[in-house]
Amino acid sequence: MIEQFQHKLTTSFCLWFDNFLLEKGEAYSNTTGEFFYYEDSRLDATYKAYGSPYKQWVTDSSITGATIPTGVFINDSFSGRNNGVVLDFDNGRALVSGSATDSSITGEFAVKDFSVYLTNDTEDDLIVENKYAVNSRLPSGPLTYIAPYDDVVPAVFLSVADTQNEPFAFGGMQDTVVHAKAVIMAEDTYQLDGVLSIFMDSVNEVLTPIPMSGYPITELGDLKDDTYSYTGKEEDYATETKFFIDKVRTSKLSDRTRSVLANELYIGFIDFDIQQHRYRFS
Repeated sequence: MIEQFQHKLTTSFCLWFDNFLLEKGEAYSNTTGEFFYYEDSRLDATYKAYGSPYKQWVTDSSITGATIPTGVFINDSFSGRNNGVVLDFDNGRALVSGSATDSSITGEFAVKDFSVYLTNDTEDDLIVENKYAVNSRLPSGPLTYIAPYDDVVPAVFLSVADTQNEPFAFGGMQDTVVHAKAVIMAEDTYQLDGVLSIFMDSVNEVLTPIPMSGYPITELGDLKDDTYSYTGKEEDYATETKFFIDKVRTSKLSDRTRSVLANELYIGFIDFDIQQHRYRFS
C-alpha cells in the first residue's frame, strides 16, 4: 500500500512533538557512562549488545547543547560506525560487531527526560492495564543496562484518535481535522506540569508534513545517513502544505484517582485538534 494522509500525519506529529519538547523544555540530560553486555536473541550473530542505563537517547542535532553520539569507547579506544558499531538510540545501547563479551565500553550521549512512543492502546489500557519499568533519570542503586524493546517511563504515548473531513472549497478541497492525544506518565508533579505547560502553549503552531521515508531511525535503531536534524527535515519538505494546531486541551488525574493505580506515576493528558486544508487522497 502506498503512503496515505494518516501515515504522513502520524510521522509528522511524532517528530514534531519530540522536537518541541526537547527544544522548549530542554528536556534532556547529557551524561557519560558505562555500557554493560547482555544477550539478545533477536540480534543477528554479527553483533553483541552493550546497554547503557537509559533508553531513548536524543537523536536531533538541532537541539542546542545535546550530545549526539557518533560512537563509543571500546577499551579506551574510540570506535564509530566505520568500525562496525551500530548505535541503537531507541534502546540506549551500542551494537558491537565481533565476538567479545568482556569489552570495557563507555560513551557520551544525551538522554531524553521523557521517552516518546506511538501507540494504538486506549488510555485505560495505558494507565491501568499496562505495566512499565521505571527508567528514572535519577536512578538509585548500582547502574546496569536497561532491557531492550519494552516501553519504560517517564514517557509520553502519542496516538491519533479520530479524523473528520468537512467540505471547505469548490473543487473538492476538504477541511481535515485530526484529534490527536498524548498521555504523559511522569515521576513527579514538576515533570508533569512542565510537559502540560509546554504543549498548552503549542496552539497555533504549524507542523511540516514529513513522509514515512523521512523518519530518521533504521530497523536497528541507528540514524539514517548517520545524522538527523528536525529543522533540516523541515527544510527538506518546506513546500508541503502545513498542518495547523487549532486547539489544545490539557488535564491530569487527581491524587484521589491516582490512588487506585498499580503504580505511583503522575498522569496527564493533552488533546490536540490538528487541521489541514487538502484534497482527498493527497
